[in-house]
Amino acid sequence: MVDARDILLDKPRFGAFHGTDLELILRSRGIDTVIISGIATNVCCETTAREAMVRDFHVLFLSDGTTTFGMSNASAAELQKATLATLGSLFAQVLTVGEMVQKIRRAARTAAA
Repeated sequence: MVDARDILLDKPRFGAFHGTDLELILRSRGIDTVIISGIATNVCCETTAREAMVRDFHVLFLSDGTTTFGMSNASAAELQKATLATLGSLFAQVLTVGEMVQKIRRAARTAAA
């Protein structure tokens, strides 16, 4: 369900930053961290994560909040594993959805204290 406060962004390419105002929208709100989830871990999600990292955003990538499909001779599981390994080594902090929820809860407690 879309909330009136949600920002809808049409992206013309695989990554969410290319050809959009996403960076401007985030920076104008003081946002320095993005959480990546979605479909095509190794295509749209990975491209967006890399674009965010080179723009100096902190990138949190959800290992079980993304999914993909097999391509050529590689299975979905193989592509998922390889993409998460690459992103986790160079471009993002890879977390499960559960780990992300805990991270948000800890940050909220710290902010409230």
